Amino acid sequence: MEILIAGGAFFGAVLGRFFKVLVLMPACALAIAVLLAMREVAGLTLADFFLAIGLLIASFELGYVTGLISTDIFAVARGFRGFLAHARRKPS
Repeated sequence: MEILIAGGAFFGAVLGRFFKVLVLMPACALAIAVLLAMREVAGLTLADFFLAIGLLIASFELGYVTGLISTDIFAVARGFRGFLAHARRKPS
């Protein structure tokens, strides 16, 4: 279960870095389908199944927000580097 949640957070971060928020809906649907298959194979109880769905969707969303923040940090750092390069030029 821990690997599934960590993988969901990582996958969410990748989605947040490159896609809009609507990509979370098919990703969560795919995750629920995987959990359904895992429930049949591993024999999870219904309570464990719903807990896994909630935790996996929460990890997707947390990872997505992390990906969005990393994109903004990268853009700010790039802009700050441009500002420093402009400030270091000698005025004519």
